[in-house]
Order: sequence, then C-alpha cells, then structure tokens
Amino acid sequence: MNKEESKISNTEWRLVIGALLMIGLIQIVLEWLIIGLFINPFIDIFVGMSLALYLQLRGQSMASPKRLFGLLGTFFGEMMPVVAELPLWTLDGIFNMMISKSDKILGQIPGGNLAANAIYKW
Repeated sequence: MNKEESKISNTEWRLVIGALLMIGLIQIVLEWLIIGLFINPFIDIFVGMSLALYLQLRGQSMASPKRLFGLLGTFFGEMMPVVAELPLWTLDGIFNMMISKSDKILGQIPGGNLAANAIYKW
C-alpha cells in the first residue's frame, strides 16, 4: 500500500475519466473510418504510458499488482479487434479511482491497513 496519500481529488478523477472516455470515442470513430486500424495501436501505447506516468506522479503506486495488471489487461484488450470497441481505457480509469478510494477508506478504519497489507501480499 502506498504510504503517501493520493493527491487526486474527485474533480480530477472526473476529468481523467472524461479524457479517457473522449479518447475511447475518438478511437471508435477512427476505427469506423478504417484509419483506426493503423493509428489506434499507437494511441493505445501513448495513452497507456501516459496514464501510468500520471498516476505514478500523482501518488498512485504502479507497483501495486492490481494497478499493473489492470493497465496491462486494458492495453492488451485494446489490441484485440472486437474488444477494442469497448471503452476499456475509461473502465481502467474508473478501476483506478475505485482502488484509490478503497485504499483511502481502509486507511481510516482501525485495522484496515493490516487487511490491506494482507491483500497486497496475497
């Protein structure tokens, strides 16, 4: 668990998720225009690296297995032709927000840190 508290506010989470939703919509439009077959993999690489860097800089540890597997699952899901139509980057943003909020709540509950550490070690 990250010792440093998250610096991302609710408003900032909404903006990040909104930006990821717009990226997903743009990718769908590009896919319909056929050009997305060539451009979308590069967009996915850029978005994946940018999201990981952004979360790390804002205090969300990418060393967490949940975050890392979520990001990798989203990236490889976006590489599959049919699955790429789904808003996976948006879902990954929501997933990361939920992890952040649950970590914050667990930190406020007496003994919650012990439970969170046990989950992370598992």
